[in-house]
This record gives sequence, C-alpha cells and structure tokens, in this order.
Amino acid sequence: MTSAHLATVTHPPRVFGYLLAILILTQLESTGSYISGWMVVLLLYPQMLNRLLLRIGRRDVTRLVMSVDAIVTGLLISLADFNFEAGAVLVSVLSVSIIIIGGLSLWVLLVPVCAVGMLLGTMLHPAGFVGNSSFYFICFFSLVAYLCFVGVLVYQETHRLNMEQKHLQTIQNRLEKFRALVTPFVSPEFISSEGDLAGYTRKQLTVLFVDLEGFTRLMDTADEFLVAGMLNRYFEVMTEVATEYGGTINKFMGDGVMVFFGDAGSKGVVMDAKAGVEATLEMRARFELLSGQWQGAGGAPLYLRMGIHTGYCLLGNFGCAARRDYTALGSVVNLASRLEGLARRGEILISADTRRLVAPFIDCTNRGRMAVKGFSTPISTFSVDGLSGNTDDFPEVRLLS
Repeated sequence: MTSAHLATVTHPPRVFGYLLAILILTQLESTGSYISGWMVVLLLYPQMLNRLLLRIGRRDVTRLVMSVDAIVTGLLISLADFNFEAGAVLVSVLSVSIIIIGGLSLWVLLVPVCAVGMLLGTMLHPAGFVGNSSFYFICFFSLVAYLCFVGVLVYQETHRLNMEQKHLQTIQNRLEKFRALVTPFVSPEFISSEGDLAGYTRKQLTVLFVDLEGFTRLMDTADEFLVAGMLNRYFEVMTEVATEYGGTINKFMGDGVMVFFGDAGSKGVVMDAKAGVEATLEMRARFELLSGQWQGAGGAPLYLRMGIHTGYCLLGNFGCAARRDYTALGSVVNLASRLEGLARRGEILISADTRRLVAPFIDCTNRGRMAVKGFSTPISTFSVDGLSGNTDDFPEVRLLS
C-alpha cells in the first residue's frame, strides 16, 4: 500500500481513535499540564502524519506508521495506570485498525510493539501518573502475551490455509492446462461430467477411421526421429481438421486415427454425417500438400485411406478402475474400421447408411457390395468424389495456406 493510499484510508479512523483516547484521558484522576500536553499531541499527530504520508507518495511505510500507533497506544495504556477498561478499549481500537490495514500477520508483529510502548511508559511517564503497584502491569502484560500467543496460532493456521489454497490453485492451473491438451481428443460431455465413470449412452454417430499407408515401410528405412516429427505433424493436421468440423478425436492407433461426429455439440444425424464426410475431404486435401512436402524432402510417398459409417454406438468409459477410456463401441465402429481397410490409396469409402444421409451434398461413386470381415452379408459401399453442386450454404473445402 502506497503512503498516499495509506493516508487516505487511515486518516479518518486514526483521528477518531485518538479522539477516543483524549476522551479517556479526560477521565483520569491525575490531571494537569502533562495530561493536557498529551491531549494536544493526540490532536496534532494524526494531522501531521497525514500530511507527511501525502508528501512521501508511493513508498510503502505501513509497518512503520502502524508501529508508531502501537507504541503510542502502549504509552497511553501506561499513562492510564494500566486501567483494564481503558486498556481494553485502546487495544481493541489498535487491533481493529491493524487487522483491517495489514491483516493478522501485521497484528501479530505489532501487539508486542504495543507492549514495548507500555514498558516505555513505566519508565518515561512521571511517577505520579503510573501506579506504583506492578499488579496492573503484570495483568495487562499477561493479556498482551495471551493475545500474542493466540495471534501466532491464528497466523500459523492462516498461513497453512493460504499455502493449501496456493497448492490447490496450482493443481487447478495444471488441470486447466491438461484439459486444454485433451479437449480436442475427448468429448466435452465427458470432461464436464461429475464423475459418473460407469454410465453408458447410446447415440447415433458418424464414425471415421483414417490410416496412413506406407508409414510402416517408412519406419524401416528412414531416421526414427525424422519419422516421429512427420507423424506428429500428420496427427496435428488431422486433429485441426476434425476439431474445425466438430469431431471428437477418440484415439490414435499407430498411424491411424479414430474420430466420431455427433457426441458433443451434435447438430442432428444428417449434419453430423455431412460434417464427417466434409472433414475427410479436407483431411485428404491437406494431406496431399503435406505429403508433397515430405516427398520434396526426399521422403517416400504416403497415402491416406479413410472409412466412414453412421449408426448407433454405445458411448462410455470402458476399462477397469485403474484405467478407463472414453470411446464408442459397436458394429458401427467395426464397419467403419473395415471400410478404411478396404479403401484404396487416397480413397474415402463410406457405407450406404452414410451415403443416404449425405446424398444431397456429396458426389459419390458406387463401389458395389463388398464382403467385409465380421459381417455375414456383403456391405454396399460408395467412394466419395467431392462436394456436389448443392452446397451454396455450406463451406467449401479449405486447403493449407
């Protein structure tokens, strides 16, 4: 707190407090010029201090100023012959002021300073103004000692709570950073859940699988660190596109990616399917540029294969108490994965169910019925060619700048 601010905040209560002290002095049995002199000092001191603080300006002299108040309070208590009632009032006024201005930590430091003021008073005041008996001094000193002891305990507890609060704040900051990292890969519904880890929901999703053909062969021939950098860049591009189109990155599997649309922020099954197919077109376009950069640097050619299917999946946290993964399960997921495996280089292969939903927006070529492992009957498949002409109100495919 700057001196100017301290002057503004403390001047009115300081003036009022010293007026109360003057009122107490008027009730002393011993009167005379010495008491009158103290009254004049108590009237002038707040005004002089206020002007001094305003001149000092920006320096922080809170402890010094409050220390002077504490010593003056101690002198007044001894001047009042350690009268309990008078002392209680003066200590209360001082304590409230200190706690408001500087908190409990400053109060713990300045209460002993007040005791020093009392001790100085017994030595500095004329003998007629301080009782000869040490009884009142001992009693009041005991009170101050007790207040100091309790103050120390309160300060320690407050300090402990502050440290715990800082620790919790640090943990919260780390969790926020972690949340920012995992948000693109985990459904916001799961992140904002209140701990229901065992609950499952059945939702209609569009599931997308992306695989990088040629990556395994590249791992056997190229530098591992170079390949790791390429893989991270590939994942970064896939994640950017999926997030832009409202998809949830569910998992990375080697060089493959699983994304689903329709979990968080679903816009309806049709728009979710449309977003999923448009995302694959965008992924393919961006990957072609990325692959060209790799080949230009002497790398082997790489290709994307993608499969999409739409239907009802079981969403939830699967695993054990030690490890759970939020994912989608069901035949829809299996078929999307199988379609990716059947796709040709650079092809986006979708099921008939997805095709029916996106037919107004997407041009496709019928690939016919294919035998799919794990399914008893052949599956109708379609290869995505691009956006149809009926997309005036939909965004065009964006390429990397």
